Amino acid sequence: MTEILYEHPLNEKMRTYLRLEHLHNQLQNLTSLENEWQQQAFFNVLFEVIDVLDRNDIRPELIKDCERTESALVAWSKHPSVSDDKLTPVLQQAVRLQSELLRNGKLVGNLKDDKFLAPLRQRFAIPGGTCYFDVPQLHYWFNLAIELRQPAAQQWCSELSLVQQAVSFILGFTREKGAFVEIMAKNGFYQSNTEQHELLRIRYTPLEHAYPTVSGNKYRYAIRFMQLCEETGRSNSDKHVSFQLACC
Repeated sequence: MTEILYEHPLNEKMRTYLRLEHLHNQLQNLTSLENEWQQQAFFNVLFEVIDVLDRNDIRPELIKDCERTESALVAWSKHPSVSDDKLTPVLQQAVRLQSELLRNGKLVGNLKDDKFLAPLRQRFAIPGGTCYFDVPQLHYWFNLAIELRQPAAQQWCSELSLVQQAVSFILGFTREKGAFVEIMAKNGFYQSNTEQHELLRIRYTPLEHAYPTVSGNKYRYAIRFMQLCEETGRSNSDKHVSFQLACC
């Protein structure tokens, strides 16, 4: 049976990175604008990305993480068993992203100031505010030729390209730092201390008939497996649950 991979952040910065990755994956699957409802979803997700970046000034964190990654890669390069052919491109990417982030003052400035997007964003924030009588310009846009709409959507997405690249790079590097180990959650519960990790990756199978919930921070965490329950929505699993855990 197919395994399920669940990831849980241990700090707010990593939580924001995962949110942005999740939203970007949705955005990439909606840019084809194949039908009216897909187009509506595209704008919903686009404005969610802008809101996340507007509320969280992640540019300094991205720069710091690129710097830390660069330092780690330089240290690894001195190890005789590390291949320079594989390490050099990654090191170059870390340096490039750091340089581009330093040059970019605002990550979403152009999108926030876009004359077409700005009034739409205000309406999308209102429940039911996307009815066409509220946004007649959107109704008009939806009826333009696809050859006009797709380049516009791709241009808006390109404004987020640097953020997406940096977040993808940092998350990829973070995930590579943790190796999976077999764990047994006795009576559905497991807890441990961390070494200032930022991300937990939990791999389990649906055969366990339970799913993990996590609480904790970079110093200590607890994993409790829960079961779906018709009466209360969910309940604690009292069975021993086998799973794999990577602390990153």
